[in-house]
Amino acid sequence: MTVVADLQHIAWHKACDSRDPSYDGVFFVAIKSTKIYCRPICPSRRARHENRRFFGSHADAEAAGFRPCKRCRPELAPGDAPVDAVPRLAQRAVARISSGALNGKSVRTLAGELGMSERHLRRAIGREMGASPFDLALAHRLQTATRLLSETRQPITRIAYESGFQSLRRFNAAFRQRFEMSPTEWRRRGV
Repeated sequence: MTVVADLQHIAWHKACDSRDPSYDGVFFVAIKSTKIYCRPICPSRRARHENRRFFGSHADAEAAGFRPCKRCRPELAPGDAPVDAVPRLAQRAVARISSGALNGKSVRTLAGELGMSERHLRRAIGREMGASPFDLALAHRLQTATRLLSETRQPITRIAYESGFQSLRRFNAAFRQRFEMSPTEWRRRGV
């Protein structure tokens, strides 16, 4: 085996150990002891390094006599397997939040529109994004507000409502908490 192949296998072992999503679809890992092959992100128990064998495609793994894992479904395109359901859900929810789905509505309402419980939605977004739905919505509103403050001469009240805030008081409080200055000061300083 060449030095390059050895370094590549070391990287692939690390990717399997950490379940690194950036390697999903790049290679497949087969387990000699079970004769099953998986995606590097598979949530199944990690195999020992000496029992792993790597393949560039699922067809190569199957040609070598390995069968697909029933948990991560490596024969399906990344994103189509059941193991991808939570990231897919989080992406849909974040897209809806970015388009203003929580402006004047609750997380429970959004969850109902997506066909799930509020708890499941909160957990999915928290796991994938590291933030709550409310925090994502607030960040998007403030980003919109700073853009409008910089690019337009609209009154602060109008910017607050166009950014998705339901009251001027809440807008000022959130803006001051995040940026340690008022929207008027922000505009004046040209930040």
